[in-house]
Amino acid sequence: MIEKYKTYSVEDYLADEKFIDWVNSPDREADAFWAGIIAAYPAQKQTIRQAKQITRQLSEAASSPVDKSDVREIWQQIDTKIATHRPAGRQQPMPRSLWLTAASVILMLGLGWAIYDSAVSEKALGYEKLVRTAENPLKEVTNTGAKTLAVTLPDGSRVFLATNSKLSYSKDFTQKTRDVYLSGAAFFDVSKNPEKPFIVYANELVTKVLGTSFSIKAFDTDSRVTVAVKTGRVSVFANRHRADVDPETKGIILIPNQQADFQRENETISRSLIEQPKIVIAKKELEKFAFNNAPVTEIFEAMESAYGVDFLFDPEILSSCRLTTSLSEETLFERLDVICEAIGASYKVVDAQIVISGRKCN
Repeated sequence: MIEKYKTYSVEDYLADEKFIDWVNSPDREADAFWAGIIAAYPAQKQTIRQAKQITRQLSEAASSPVDKSDVREIWQQIDTKIATHRPAGRQQPMPRSLWLTAASVILMLGLGWAIYDSAVSEKALGYEKLVRTAENPLKEVTNTGAKTLAVTLPDGSRVFLATNSKLSYSKDFTQKTRDVYLSGAAFFDVSKNPEKPFIVYANELVTKVLGTSFSIKAFDTDSRVTVAVKTGRVSVFANRHRADVDPETKGIILIPNQQADFQRENETISRSLIEQPKIVIAKKELEKFAFNNAPVTEIFEAMESAYGVDFLFDPEILSSCRLTTSLSEETLFERLDVICEAIGASYKVVDAQIVISGRKCN
């Protein structure tokens, strides 16, 4: 039964219900099963790790103010929209280089669980309006099938278009920018070209790829759009500024573990940390972060480096606090909870920075 996993690709895992259940709701039995898969097929370890990352990212993006009883149903909807099956009519696996080269992006639009104010809805800048007012002729691809459709763009970028989704783009990408318009859901593997930025139009928000990977949550019926960065940098600004001389000065730049929250009604953008910040340094580097009776200020500085997140604290006050610890598998906030409890301090997140308040230790 487990032999099938020997040749599984990332897309296969994303379509595997047993795998998805394990990532979202792990238990001892499931942990043992998947540890056995890795032991039996060591070559699958990296593929499983990549599939876990994207599955978690989808789960986080799918989070919405709904009852807990609806969570599983919501995941099933997201899985249907996003899970990267092999393209219909052309059976080819998703290349592993997809995760190692170019820019990657997950975009989700149009599923919508929140009720969006009708007055705002009337002035909303959705897919149809964006496509209708585009400066250049566009080619539209619609996926009416039951599985994800693979689309190759003129520059070699690949798009995995989910069912019930639409994608519009210029036929030749001869303009200064590579503009793409999406309704529904898709995974983008964007070919790098610094001379021609890749720009995604999602409702009233514009996201410009400055490198590597990020996700967008832009449900048509929701009152906000969120953009979360995994690696590299992303520029985010309101669509109404795109005609400005330098529209990026009207928005914000996001780096790994940061997210932007765009309120559609008043078109304001705020910055915060993503729900579960990820370590941004190599695992081998992480092994160096072991501390024996070290000043907590040194530990905080190491955490800054590991997560790429700014820590604000008074070194004179906290330098007398010392701890023995390491940066293990705990999440950033779990580790902060433990450290702050140990030294009698507290923390809060302000504008994507972690502000720590405490007192001198005896």
